[in-house]
Amino acid sequence: QVVGALQAPASTGYDPGLAPYPFDPERARRLIREAGYPDGLAIQLIAEQGWDVQATVIGKMLEQAGFRVETRILDHATFPRKVYLAHLDQPAEQQSWDIALTFWQDAINFPLFEYFHTFTLDGLSDWVEEQPELHRLYDQAMGTVDPDRQRALVRQIERHTHEQAYFLFLYNPIMLYAANKAVDYETYATAVLLFKKTSVTNRHWSVRAPKR
Repeated sequence: QVVGALQAPASTGYDPGLAPYPFDPERARRLIREAGYPDGLAIQLIAEQGWDVQATVIGKMLEQAGFRVETRILDHATFPRKVYLAHLDQPAEQQSWDIALTFWQDAINFPLFEYFHTFTLDGLSDWVEEQPELHRLYDQAMGTVDPDRQRALVRQIERHTHEQAYFLFLYNPIMLYAANKAVDYETYATAVLLFKKTSVTNRHWSVRAPKR
C-alpha cells in the first residue's frame, strides 16, 4: 500500500485522509528544469544488499521524473557506515549519496520512538533538517499519556512530515503468512503474530483424537 508519510495503515496515529504524493513525472521534469537543471539532476542512490530489485525500480521511477540516477548496492558492513551517524566512515558532509534506501519496522507500534526518533530528532539516521514545529509536536506527543490525544498529535506529525517532504515515501509491504487451515490467528498492526491471539480448532493434528 502506498503511504502518504511514514505510517502504515492500522498503526497508531495513521491518518487515512493523508493522500500519497501523485506520481507526476512531467511536472517533476518541469520543476527540475526550472530549478536550473535542463539536462536533469544527477543523484546517487544507495541501498543494502538484498534490496537490488527495489533500488532498480525506484531508480527507474526517479529517472522518469528527470533525475540521472547512479545506483550503488553496498554490502552489509558498508551500508551502516554510510547512514548511521554514530558509525560513519567519513563526516556527514563528505558522504556522496543523495538517497539511502532502507526500511524500518515499528515492532512495538509506537511510531514516536521507532520512526520519528530514529529518522529525525537527532536519532540514529537523522539526515533531516527538521523544522521547529516537528520538535514542538513531538514533545507534546511524548508529554501526554492520553491515547486519543497522542494519536491526534501523531497525525499532526505525519501531516507536517508529508508537507515538508522530509523523506521519499514509498509503500508499506504486506506481510505474507502461511498457516495450517486449522489454525486461527489475528494479525497485529506491526505484522507480528502474537501467540496469545493464536489458537487451533479441534481439527488440528495436535488436539485431534487419534483414529482407532
